[in-house]
Amino acid sequence: MRSEILKDLIKINTINDLENKSMRDYLKNILLPLGFSFEEFGDDNKSVLVAKRGNGNLGFVCHTDTVNSSPFWTYEPFKLTIDGDRMYGLGVADMKGGIAALINALMEIDNKYPVTIYFTYDEEINFEGMRKLLIRKEFPDILVFPEPTYNVPALANKGCLEFEVSFVGRSAHSSEPMKGDNAIYKAVSFINELKDYSESIKETKNDLYEIPYTTFNLGKIKGGDAINKVADNCQVSFDFRTIDRKQEKEIKTKIYKLAKKYMASVNIINNLSSAMTESNEFKNIIMSICDAECMGLNYVTEASLIDNKKILILGPGPITAHQSDEYILRDSYDKIIEVYKKIIKELS
Repeated sequence: MRSEILKDLIKINTINDLENKSMRDYLKNILLPLGFSFEEFGDDNKSVLVAKRGNGNLGFVCHTDTVNSSPFWTYEPFKLTIDGDRMYGLGVADMKGGIAALINALMEIDNKYPVTIYFTYDEEINFEGMRKLLIRKEFPDILVFPEPTYNVPALANKGCLEFEVSFVGRSAHSSEPMKGDNAIYKAVSFINELKDYSESIKETKNDLYEIPYTTFNLGKIKGGDAINKVADNCQVSFDFRTIDRKQEKEIKTKIYKLAKKYMASVNIINNLSSAMTESNEFKNIIMSICDAECMGLNYVTEASLIDNKKILILGPGPITAHQSDEYILRDSYDKIIEVYKKIIKELS
């Protein structure tokens, strides 16, 4: 049954890559009879696994880690539960369903097709596995990321720029505020200018995305330490979810310019670029294979770390990643297996 591999993957606890070695051992055992050879980068407990068959044009990038399960699960997180049309389990959407579908596709076609599969770790937190892989390996021209997309092909994902900006003032007693320099006031002025700027860049759009412009979110403000004291420090944290790399450069330039105006320091927490396939020829091929229009994703994937490749983000659904009682539909799972088979046959 096609669900057996998915059942085995769900059993392996890869929250924070806890059983990464068990996952790698399982994948090697199941892919070895299909003609794959292996390389590993890391240590015995946590490594990237590269499975390669032949020298082809096609690769799949699969992260094996999952987020934590929550107390609100009503199904067993580490057991694949099939209830009607739904298949439940931790990581079933993000992205063990995609991995299992890929392996099933490989088992159901001839071993003559060259494919490279990159099994990464730490995708959910710091992308450590992908960063390690980038130092060591060159990638094929076409890369497929089996993230949950509900069978709709995505040729782009937004970038994520995360900033922490720190303001410094001078403390004084609140009864004599004129003797101090309130860092919170500086932060508020900075935020107001930044908010106006974020509204102005909405004019640049890409209709591939559901939200077609770059979004801004102010996430945290922390300042001062007493109500009767002029605040001598304030930190603000915010992010931009970006639609293209040109705009990302402009945003960073603007942040540093504003910070200089208010004598603040800037720490870039995350600098993940947007990813996009520019080739119309590739887009048309994918639409033909998938029989669907292409879209862009509002969230970041590992594709953001890779330059100058034809990327395709495609997996089963619905998109229930990081939710309690995470699930995909059986019909979606079966359909994505068939699509992966077509992709391997036509693009490898």
